[in-house]
Amino acid sequence: MNTQNTLNRAYANWIKDGLFEIMGGILLTGVGALRAIIHFAGAKTPAYYWLSAGLLIFMFVVAGGSGYVGKRLKARITYPRTGFTAFKPYKYNVKKILVLIILGAILGGTLGFLATQLNQQKTGVFVPIGLSIIAAISFTYAAQRVGVRRLYYLAAVSIINGFLIAALGVGVVLGLSFFYLSIGLVLIASGCVALVQFLRTHELVDMNGKS
Repeated sequence: MNTQNTLNRAYANWIKDGLFEIMGGILLTGVGALRAIIHFAGAKTPAYYWLSAGLLIFMFVVAGGSGYVGKRLKARITYPRTGFTAFKPYKYNVKKILVLIILGAILGGTLGFLATQLNQQKTGVFVPIGLSIIAAISFTYAAQRVGVRRLYYLAAVSIINGFLIAALGVGVVLGLSFFYLSIGLVLIASGCVALVQFLRTHELVDMNGKS
C-alpha cells in the first residue's frame, strides 16, 4: 500500500469543504485592507499607530482563532457528512524551520529595501509579480500533491492578479496590500463555491451510517 497516496487522499478529503480557504482568505483580506488603510492614514499620525496596533491584534486573533473556529465548523458541517478526519501531530523539522525563517527574512528585507527607494513606483511592480509567482508555485505544488483541481485555478488567478496590480504602478506598500486583499477575496470566493458544492453532494449521515 502506498502510504503517501493514502495520506494525500486524506488531505484532499479534508480540504474539499473549502473552509480552509475561507479562513485563510479572511486573514489575508483583513491584513491587506488594514495595511492599505494604514498607508492612507499617513505616518506619524495617531490613526497610523492605532491602526498598526490593530493590524497586529487582528493577525494574532484571526491566526490563533482560525484553528478553533475551523474545528468547530468542521464538527458541525463536515464530519456529520464525511466522518471524522484527524492527522497525527506534525513533527517540526528544525532545518526546514530555519530555511523558512531565512527565506522570510530575505523576502522581508527585500520588501523593506524596495519600500525605501525614491523610485518605488517603478521598483514596486516586482512586488506583486514576485508574490504572485510564489503563490502560484505553492498552489500548484499543493494541487499536484493532493489532486484538488481548483488549486490549479487559484495558481492561474494568482499570476493574473499579480500582473494586474503591477500594471497599476501603486508602489511597494500598496502593491503588497492590494495583493493580500485581492488574493484573500479570491480564496474566500473559491472556498464558498467549494462549500456549496460540498453541501450539495454530501448528505448528512445518521448514527447508523445511512444517509
